[in-house]
Amino acid sequence: MSRTNRLYLFITSFTLAMAAAHLGAAESIEPSLDADERALVSWLESQEADMIALTERITNLNSGSLNGAGVDDVTAVFSAELASLGFRIEMLPGDLIEMPSCPGSEYNLDLTDHLLARRSGAGSRLLLMGHLDTVFPPQSPFQSFSRDGDTMFGPGVADMKGGLVVMLYALKALAASGDLESMSVSVLLNSDEEVGSLSSRKYLEEQARNHDFGLVYESSGNDTFTRTRKGLGQARFVVNGRASHAGGAHQEGRSAIKELAYKIVEIENMTDYESGVTVNVGIVSGGEARNTVAPCAEALIDLRFPEPRQGEDAAGRFQEIFAQVYSYPNDSGTITTDSWVNLHRPPKIPTADSDRLLEQARAIGRLLGQEIGVTDSGGGTDGSLTQAVGLPTLDSLGVAGSGAHSNREQARVSSLLERAQLSAVLLRRLSRQ
Repeated sequence: MSRTNRLYLFITSFTLAMAAAHLGAAESIEPSLDADERALVSWLESQEADMIALTERITNLNSGSLNGAGVDDVTAVFSAELASLGFRIEMLPGDLIEMPSCPGSEYNLDLTDHLLARRSGAGSRLLLMGHLDTVFPPQSPFQSFSRDGDTMFGPGVADMKGGLVVMLYALKALAASGDLESMSVSVLLNSDEEVGSLSSRKYLEEQARNHDFGLVYESSGNDTFTRTRKGLGQARFVVNGRASHAGGAHQEGRSAIKELAYKIVEIENMTDYESGVTVNVGIVSGGEARNTVAPCAEALIDLRFPEPRQGEDAAGRFQEIFAQVYSYPNDSGTITTDSWVNLHRPPKIPTADSDRLLEQARAIGRLLGQEIGVTDSGGGTDGSLTQAVGLPTLDSLGVAGSGAHSNREQARVSSLLERAQLSAVLLRRLSRQ
């Protein structure tokens, strides 16, 4: 580990310890749940079967990011539920994200609309966030909900349809108690988190600037809140060469695949575990036929970085690699590269305010018999966007789960109720701060 990273970890650990000490003093004033909070917890116990049923219902609706109709189906469920709680519903337009592609393999992202629901009231302004999309397209064999005892399986049960149910039922509990009537709450559910929130980022940042606390309902994993996250970037590049017959005129061709291979090696060599930067060429394609020198080849890249400057440096290095010709250095005019680079999530760097929020949630968990740890993550969420513009944001209020982005995705059924109870109490307390 570098000296810079050791210093960073020391400072952030010290900040967390100070926040915990500050909260400990506050906890001693009110060491237990009050009668109204106990009523919230009790009401939610009566709703557990409905929570499970709703999780099953929405898990069985395919909402892969590019399945706009399926995402809209899930949106309609939450739009109706939130409207019934007195929220004003607004649909925020999605976008068409255009990227360079080889002929016949267009990779444009046509993203559907996002849901914004709002209630005006007194007290602190709360922004609740979640995503409606999953990584599973309609043709994926992993399509449906199933259950075995206290474990549920299915696309999105952890990431993050279970979290959406937790969020909704916390609000339902506050509506049943009458607390919601005077609260200022906004709910932003986007359709494109799994592809980088490329369309919804502007809405998230806009709403973040108008609220006091942010709460994200991603999975709580192995019963942990995520404190820090790496920044994320992505890049797509297309190498254009010159086709020719692989036998009769091989020397006349300029293989885009050959050039792509050189570039991939350079890109993969950017990974530096000591600094925390990782680069992954995740998808490659190209060529027309076995016996044709390939006129076009393309690749999609994932980038992770702990500090903002590292992301900027990596984006600059990408452009250097794209501009250079490695395979035909004496004939560079024929080989060209088109590219698209997007640093779509900044790192989530803790602040004193976000640490106090995290420790407040952990303290409520302990009052409810839930011991929730703290972790760091290389994965990104929309909370990274809101925290970066100054909104204290708490991650991982959703269900306890594992196996996200795979056919092993699962979640603990009982955590639906646990996290809804924690969230209801937390929202009530935050609204009064």
